[in-house]
Amino acid sequence: MSEEKIQAGVQSLEVGLTVLDALIANRKPMMLKELAEKLSMHPAKVHRYVVSLVRMNYAKQIDDGRYDLGDQAWRLGLSCIQRTDAIQAAQPMINELHRKIDCGLQISKWTSQGPLIVQWIEPNQAVSVITRVGSIMPLLNSATGRAYAVFMAEDIVRPLLEQEWQQKQLQQQRVYPANWTEFLQMKQSFIKQGAATVSGDMLVGVNAICVPIFNAQGEIEFCIAALGSEAQLPIDLENERVKALKETAQALTRYIAHR
Repeated sequence: MSEEKIQAGVQSLEVGLTVLDALIANRKPMMLKELAEKLSMHPAKVHRYVVSLVRMNYAKQIDDGRYDLGDQAWRLGLSCIQRTDAIQAAQPMINELHRKIDCGLQISKWTSQGPLIVQWIEPNQAVSVITRVGSIMPLLNSATGRAYAVFMAEDIVRPLLEQEWQQKQLQQQRVYPANWTEFLQMKQSFIKQGAATVSGDMLVGVNAICVPIFNAQGEIEFCIAALGSEAQLPIDLENERVKALKETAQALTRYIAHR
């Protein structure tokens, strides 16, 4: 009976990935000293690995000196999300919806920082968008963000909403909903219609309607937002394109819940 052969690895790579894991697990930027304490390593040693992570764009140093995840780390996570079973299984129905309504479609997943756009399907008729795959969407003034804010648990989304309200106040920008009371009023309306909407909030002349797809536990698995011009995609629940969007979301929820 032969013993299982232990494969040789690269120890320095394993240590570097441990540093990256610590940045991921902390969920917010960290000072070098804080990162070293978390890893029980000398700061000078941690710094060497952080420098390499920054060079390879897996980490970045922000203005206040703290370290955060870099764009390449986000791309890695995004690639994993795009390959999740639910979104892969949903592709035929998503593509059929796109063929039927010919609007831009944004597919998103929830992250600790908010909704992340993981797929964008262009319409045949060009529509201007200011977001791209990998964008984190605001909860207050995007249809995607509003859908998650409305259909997810309040204890999860309220802290992020409060952060956005605080940012808007600092920037002296008006926004709707402007406070928790207005949000609850909007939430009641969107739950009743089964979709979240914006009309020119992020880009003048462009409407967006977002619908949630739920799993067997009643939690949002992902969301689909349709984007189009005011003429092409009116905010009207009786519009044929809007009906097709909602019907697809309902069909996907049934499909995913019973897989």
